[in-house]
Amino acid sequence: MVNLQFYLLGPPGIYWNGHTLPIPRRQARALLYRLAMRKETVTREHLCYLLWADLPDVAARRNLTHLMTHLRRALPLDGLIVADADQVMLDPDCFWSDTDAIEQVLGNLTDNNLEELETAATYYRGAFLSGFSLPCNPEFEAWIRLEQSVRERIYLDLLKHMLELYQAQHCNLEAIAVGERYLQTNLLDEDVHQHLIELYAMSGDRAAALGQYRRCADALGRELGVLPLQKTKRLYLAALEGRLSA
Repeated sequence: MVNLQFYLLGPPGIYWNGHTLPIPRRQARALLYRLAMRKETVTREHLCYLLWADLPDVAARRNLTHLMTHLRRALPLDGLIVADADQVMLDPDCFWSDTDAIEQVLGNLTDNNLEELETAATYYRGAFLSGFSLPCNPEFEAWIRLEQSVRERIYLDLLKHMLELYQAQHCNLEAIAVGERYLQTNLLDEDVHQHLIELYAMSGDRAAALGQYRRCADALGRELGVLPLQKTKRLYLAALEGRLSA
């Protein structure tokens, strides 16, 4: 079991043996979060850009060296930070992170294994580094926003794939549950609303199917000022007239 764990999806947290590991300096935590995102090297140039873009290269690199020294003293494992003149990383055998775990599951997925997909989906607790910021580091802030968009897209693509697999296997209740999880993050995806209208109707819940259409129409009208697509309207009419059934 890996004793050092990083939770980066949702409010971030660092844990050692199941207990919160305090890293008081915000900038030190920011560096750790960047290094823990994947089990790979990160260039010193990139880290200096994120944390000290306004400083000359020599000064930024000196600050990075000092910050890594501070972290080495704060961390419970010797040798966790591995660095040379150009690159830095965390020892990949010594830590776990949710972002890396999702990528590992998706990268090694076999035959659309729904159990593996469900495991990956549980790691997403919310937006990447939710609630964390470095107000005086606009480059780091921009990086967070970019990663939030990327990580959310990975999660939503994962859920949509699960929904379609469950629906293809006629596991309607499981597909509905996944679709509802999807809409908690992106209520404006009309394709998922279409799936849910059909799934509710196929499950014999006509009222829920009609309610799903109204929910879709309300969201699109309120947020985008548009009407549902013709395909969505046809599914609504089919559900209304009882033409969608198991």
